[in-house]
Amino acid sequence: MNINKTLLCGAAVMAAASLGSTAAIAAVIVNGSFETGVPIPAGGFVSLAALDSTSISGWTVGGGGVDYVGTYWEAADGERSVDLSMLSEGSVAQTITTVAGVTYKVSFALAGNPDGPDEGKIAVTSISGSLPQIDIFTVTPAHTRASMGWTYYDYTFTAFDTSSTLVFASATDSPYGPALDNISISVVPEPATWAMMILGFGGIGLVVRDARRRRLVPA
Repeated sequence: MNINKTLLCGAAVMAAASLGSTAAIAAVIVNGSFETGVPIPAGGFVSLAALDSTSISGWTVGGGGVDYVGTYWEAADGERSVDLSMLSEGSVAQTITTVAGVTYKVSFALAGNPDGPDEGKIAVTSISGSLPQIDIFTVTPAHTRASMGWTYYDYTFTAFDTSSTLVFASATDSPYGPALDNISISVVPEPATWAMMILGFGGIGLVVRDARRRRLVPA
């Protein structure tokens, strides 16, 4: 095997190893856009009480309950979303598989029920063993059912166990709460992992460029 092939194989192995290690510690959010669940009347929503763990696939309702919203208003992704306040502060929770010591980033879309007063809708994101995060979405006259103004937020945490319970809760004590949709999760690579991936892919690029130069130089 010549030196170029050796470098190419080594670089490819390093890059594959980096990608493989990240995949091995990945976590998954089930039904992150709330598209799978009980039927919702056309143009309407369904109110769900606390401890309901079957109406929205993968999620358990808590607190004062939530409204499971269909085409009543614009969703951030698909056709469904959740108002985290049914009559008062409610929540949805899901337990996910994690790896202790690994850092994860949860991304989600937040808006507010536009039927109530123009005000800040307070959402609290938390996961077992980590500090909660408070986000406020301010509803203005520009926000309507057809134009919710969905905004994306990130919540980063380091797992302490092989399973972690992710909770999204309302801190708005009214029937017009924060709206939630399009939740996803990803691994935050350590700096060493990024360095290995860059080195691996960089090595592949060098070998490819060297091979091209060799083809262009007359024998």
